[in-house]
Amino acid sequence: MATVAVAAGVALGATACSVSVSQGDLETNVAATLSQQIPGIGPVTCPGDLAGEVGATITCETTTSDGQPIGAVVTVTSVEGSTVNYNVATEARPVSQDLLAKKVQELVEPQLGVPVDSLTCDGALQPTMGATQTCAVAAAGNNIPLKVTVTQVDGGLINFSVEEA
Repeated sequence: MATVAVAAGVALGATACSVSVSQGDLETNVAATLSQQIPGIGPVTCPGDLAGEVGATITCETTTSDGQPIGAVVTVTSVEGSTVNYNVATEARPVSQDLLAKKVQELVEPQLGVPVDSLTCDGALQPTMGATQTCAVAAAGNNIPLKVTVTQVDGGLINFSVEEA
């Protein structure tokens, strides 16, 4: 999990008793923060406003340019008047079955030297070191079983290797 401190979060919606960061401002600020770490980050969606209370958290969602989902956990670290300061920590999400098949095909097709007729995976790839998933590729009349293994989880991103099973 990678964490980035946001020095001065925007606090809007201040009332006599409390402050908060609006959903729109939060999405904009989290996207700007994550784009410094992860080039090509997609739009960020948050489920609502962030309460201006130390320890308050909210989890926003985004994707990389190739579709890999990433969670962004936002935690309030301090509140100074109407300014809410918070950290953004990324969390890896499972790579969906369809996205995994697409990414594996992109990796193996050049190695095979022939077009892939079909490639299917048995399920999503979990964001845990050593997690595995089975895929099957059909190309040029051959059916080849593949084993996909997570080799690194870093900053919300999942890296994996592919080998013949």
